[in-house]
Amino acid sequence: MKIWTKTKKFSEGKFLVVRRDGTIPHWPHFVLGARDPAATAGLLAYAEKARELGFDPEYCDSVVELATKDFPEYLEKEGPGDPEAQPHRIDRLSVIDAMRGMPTVIAVTPDKGNIKK
Repeated sequence: MKIWTKTKKFSEGKFLVVRRDGTIPHWPHFVLGARDPAATAGLLAYAEKARELGFDPEYCDSVVELATKDFPEYLEKEGPGDPEAQPHRIDRLSVIDAMRGMPTVIAVTPDKGNIKK
């Protein structure tokens, strides 16, 4: 399966990304999670490129810490996820509306944890 945003059926993507002020970025984006075994490599490559571009060293160091400490610890504790999995949750239409750029009000629910694979 392609990444969701590159499919016709799920073109709005897999995740709703919302800024702290409640606005949704209009540009393409890609969410990395700690249960994705490929995420650490992506974060390390990002930090390396950010250093080349002259980003703040403290910012780059914090990305490396996330990649080499936080993500691996979480992955070890919770086990790997399945980034290629088909949809397995019930969509909330108000969230899908927001992902499609329509004004809406949504309620959020903290995840209850991970099911061991």
